[in-house]
Amino acid sequence: MSGLTPEGRQRVEDVAREHLGRGWHSASQLAIYRHGKSEVDLRLGGGVGKRMLWFSATKPITAVAVHMLVERGQLDLDAPIAEVWPEFEQGGKQAVTTRHVLTHQGGFPVFPLDFDMRRAADWTHIAEVTASLPAMWEPGTAVGYHPVTYGFALGEVIRRIDGREPRDFFRNEIFEPLRMEASLGTATPEEVALPEAMSEVTFQDPEGSEARTTNIVERFRMPETLASQMPAANGIGTADALARFYAMLERGGELDGVRLLQPETVAEATRQHVHTDADLTSGLPSSFGLGFIVDGLFAPFDKPGVFGHSGQQCAISYAEPDLGLAVAYLTNGLHDPFVVQVRTEEMAWAIREACA
Repeated sequence: MSGLTPEGRQRVEDVAREHLGRGWHSASQLAIYRHGKSEVDLRLGGGVGKRMLWFSATKPITAVAVHMLVERGQLDLDAPIAEVWPEFEQGGKQAVTTRHVLTHQGGFPVFPLDFDMRRAADWTHIAEVTASLPAMWEPGTAVGYHPVTYGFALGEVIRRIDGREPRDFFRNEIFEPLRMEASLGTATPEEVALPEAMSEVTFQDPEGSEARTTNIVERFRMPETLASQMPAANGIGTADALARFYAMLERGGELDGVRLLQPETVAEATRQHVHTDADLTSGLPSSFGLGFIVDGLFAPFDKPGVFGHSGQQCAISYAEPDLGLAVAYLTNGLHDPFVVQVRTEEMAWAIREACA
């Protein structure tokens, strides 16, 4: 099996350098695996010698942890979460299942805006707040992206069943077995290529008048946030670590003799389960597997079979099985939607063209 062509590899690395040179970010890391073997591990600018925030690219890690429990016979995706976490039934959530959360149909997408992030490291408190949230629609009847509640709900399901908090489960069951340089939180600001607000423009605020990007950056620069565990939003590690994770999935759940999932579980998790033309959170079209983005309009999700997840205006990670690809492209520049898409598509196209 072939890796990347020499000319293609050079072009991919040139694209990464061009993006840095355009001032779209001050730190980046790019990692590419093909057929389970590392082909590129490039670290530029402030991304050299640092780890990076994965933001929502963390979500598939949580999904895999959930699927591991399913394979072990400890969790039924279609059973109400309240069966293992009775307090969760508050606010009309008694019918919410783990499958609903994995597909963003749970109906409780928004965490309180006034939540004190200084308490983010208190997992018991996080779980209590999540349990108290009201359902905004009948679970299973609509799709609305759950930015952080996805991880808090699934993380507590993991804890209730396994006994370990998600940080420890991830470390023991995923990160260490796959030799991933990663953690769920635990970092100090000095260890991370901290995020930067490059534009205030978002789909929800086209004028950029609400400073949404700055608010996110300020929140994720806080020592309390970096030290906490947010299973939907603050995985911290290298691009190589995240690409290794996708190489495992692209290889059918096994990498370098370490098997986390069976091939049929990977196939089921990474096919389309829900689609909407207007996500209730973003207002945009969206399609989800069981914890993964699939079947999108733009690269890399514009081809059947591609699955992965983006991260807060600055990161993309995915597998493209028909080419044997596993990719993570992490930056610290939170940009406007146009730049984010150009940055992502230019890299995805260059990687495809580099395949022999």
